[in-house]
Amino acid sequence: MHLRPFRVFPSILLLASAGAVTNCALQQDLQEAASGCDEFSAGGDAVANLDLDINVKAFAQASSELKVVTDGIRMDVKQACVNIAKDLGETDRWSDKDDDASISNSQKTGACDVVAGRIDAIMTAGAAAGANFALAISGGECSVDVGVQANCEAACKTDLNCTEATIETRCAPAELTGQCDVECKGEATCQGQVNALANCMGKCESECQGECKGELRGTVEGGCAGSCEGKCDGVATPKGGITTCTGTCEGKCTMPSPGAKCRGKCASSCNGTCKGECKLEASARVQCGAGVDCKGGCTAAYAAPKCETELTPPVCMGDTSCQTSCSAQASANARCTEPSVTLICDIDATGDIAKLKATLEANLPKILLAAKTKGQLAMRALQKVSATGQVVVQSASSLGGKAIACAGTAASASAKAAASVNVSVNASASVSGSASAHSS
Repeated sequence: MHLRPFRVFPSILLLASAGAVTNCALQQDLQEAASGCDEFSAGGDAVANLDLDINVKAFAQASSELKVVTDGIRMDVKQACVNIAKDLGETDRWSDKDDDASISNSQKTGACDVVAGRIDAIMTAGAAAGANFALAISGGECSVDVGVQANCEAACKTDLNCTEATIETRCAPAELTGQCDVECKGEATCQGQVNALANCMGKCESECQGECKGELRGTVEGGCAGSCEGKCDGVATPKGGITTCTGTCEGKCTMPSPGAKCRGKCASSCNGTCKGECKLEASARVQCGAGVDCKGGCTAAYAAPKCETELTPPVCMGDTSCQTSCSAQASANARCTEPSVTLICDIDATGDIAKLKATLEANLPKILLAAKTKGQLAMRALQKVSATGQVVVQSASSLGGKAIACAGTAASASAKAAASVNVSVNASASVSGSASAHSS
């Protein structure tokens, strides 16, 4: 996505053509426009304190806060890719550069480009040597700041007596999450974490502890009724595995024995606890557990509900450009939890797998956050401010020099931020794709 920066100076010239520059008000406008909008670089709070039209202020504040977010994503992604590259034996040739090309470029020489290729090569060689991989991911959710959005929208609305709809009404049901004191409904999700295991009767996206239906990557105690590849009772199996492992299978078991205790990544269904998200079976009714949120359906009202996507447009009438900027500002202030990553694998298969496991578990969380949640929210928010930017800049020409300067600065900065975060998100998706391509 490439956005063209808006130009401010034609609007200034329009002001000049309206009368002689000796006019005091016009001269002040020109001076303010020429002096710029230093408050934008100081952050959203500095913009909020300016005496500006509410539409211009909302747009500039959202753009300023999104710039901070996208700068942070860019730094996190680049540093994570540089760390992985160095851990896997590459020479650091990116840290001294301050451009998006050092992260990813069409020549595939950016840090994340090189890392994606190295991960794929190591895992391909490992698979050829009989290694089995499973990527277990816990957490990594983002919820928009509803309070920030509500306060912003209150300044936008025209009917001050109008009461805005609640978060439960304005959030897509499948994205509404929170503590569920009763039961999480079938086909909803219990959001487990490493330090708060979710009760699970369904598909576990991370490590399952309990009974596992279908293929398991990890450890089965109590027999493998299918083929065991890796180790059986501590003894390495031949290539292709064995079908007579009645004890402990470490690696890949195509079908755990009935009643066997499993610890690892289930391909089908987990009945026990899950360190990450558990998508419940249709017939399940489960209490997710202490400190574990339910997402997508509680049999009672949520306690402290959150929304893991943007809210629907407000009910109360107001300036639509202003309200759109409020939505972008809420995304800029989203609360995100960094995921935890475990690479389940046979580290003895090749010499590089142990290094790969250590560096992915340390650095992949920031990359996943950019690729799947925080980066995606930022991209959509920047699309929103881009759509409203032209309208705001045009209206600012009649609102004074400071409004012109801040609107133009915000439009230019948001365009650059959109292009930059697009590089970071796509590079992150490439790296995480390489890590998951060989994993169950």
